[in-house]
Order: sequence, then C-alpha cells, then structure tokens
Amino acid sequence: MRDSAPEWVSMLPREVEAKVVEMAKEGVQPAVIGLRLRDQFGVPSVHEVTGKRVGQILAANKLAPKVPQDLANLVRRAISLREHLQNNRNDLHNTRGLEMMEARIRRLIRYHKQRGDLAADFKYTRDTARLLVD
Repeated sequence: MRDSAPEWVSMLPREVEAKVVEMAKEGVQPAVIGLRLRDQFGVPSVHEVTGKRVGQILAANKLAPKVPQDLANLVRRAISLREHLQNNRNDLHNTRGLEMMEARIRRLIRYHKQRGDLAADFKYTRDTARLLVD
C-alpha cells in the first residue's frame, strides 16, 4: 500500500484541491471528480496527493452535498420505480423491489446518522423523497 503520491504525478496538492473545488462548483458529483482527476489529469488518488479525501475537501470549502451521494442515488432510483408502479399497478416483482430498496435506504440513513453525515432528526418518507434529491 502506498501512503504518498507517486513521483510521476505532476500536480501539486493545492492544484488538486483547486481542481476538486472547481469541478464541485460546476455540479460534478464527488465520485465523478475522482474519476475525472484520474483520467484527465493523471492523479491516481486524491487522498494520496493531498492527504484528504474528496468529501473532506468539499466540506472544508462548504461545497459538500446535503445528502450523501450514495443515499441520493438510491432515492432517485426509488422515485423512478415509484413512478413506474403508478402506471403498472400489477407489477408485483417491482413492488417487492421498491420495498427492498426503501429498506436499504433506511439502513443507509441509519449508517449516515451514526457517522454524523446526516442530522439526527433526518427522516425519509415517500412523500418528501423528491425534495431530498432536487
């Protein structure tokens, strides 16, 4: 395992942080920021170069998303599936899939509350789900 940047990385830590902030201001998701830095700028790992993770850099610059990305993606999928089920009420397979997905969302919320990523009074309901991701 490596704990520092390889010598062939041409960008300085402050340049990497500036790129992360610039991409976040453009609306790019944190996971995509890491991929773009790897593919376009030759930065194998933001953490190895800067000593901070992408989420920590965004939080320090007050650009972190309100809802963690993994939770937001699951909520988007649940909303899409709910819209499908409104048009196809007899689709029992996907009805069960929605129940399983919402259980996964509740478990993920509990995890993020324990980590402190979400407020302790954060609630997920089907009615307010669309407000979380817009």
